[in-house]
Amino acid sequence: MDSSPDRAAPVATRCGFVALIGVILCYSLAFGLIEIGLAAYASEQNNPALAGVLLGLMSAGSAVGGLAYGSRGWHFPLTRQFATMLALMGAGLLVLAFPWATWAFATWCVFAGVVMAPALIIQSMLVAKTARAEHVTEAFTWSASALLSGVGMGVAAGGVLLEYFRSPAVLATAAGAALLAAAGAGLLKRA
Repeated sequence: MDSSPDRAAPVATRCGFVALIGVILCYSLAFGLIEIGLAAYASEQNNPALAGVLLGLMSAGSAVGGLAYGSRGWHFPLTRQFATMLALMGAGLLVLAFPWATWAFATWCVFAGVVMAPALIIQSMLVAKTARAEHVTEAFTWSASALLSGVGMGVAAGGVLLEYFRSPAVLATAAGAALLAAAGAGLLKRA
């Protein structure tokens, strides 16, 4: 087994990469919280099956956003794009924390999802630009691990919040995580 210190090279050699991983971990918390928040909203409406519909609508919005983002050329720095998408994500999730009729809530789910795929796309581009060419595979492993860890922590945090509060608190917390990540992305070194 190789015991060289190069094993964590993307993290050890690139300060900007560590900050990027922190932003990824923070905004992926929102993804886990969303899953719990939407399921809780559906349950509060006495319609647990609605959770799948709401997640599907949010995913449809995300797909449209991803196609729209990928079909254009963007001429401002990736870090600014990332911060913007995460801020819009936070704003969209915050809207979901307000009391809405089911049809309005479902409509807002579509809009809240629009920036999710672009945020993931930009994340991947930032990982590729931030890591040295010889460490790209490890860098993507770190970023995927951060993303999945954040989702898992968000699901757990959402469950804890629901012990004391209702779905709006979970969705507001998701918005807060996305907005905090947006602030962090705004501090990333320009790429």
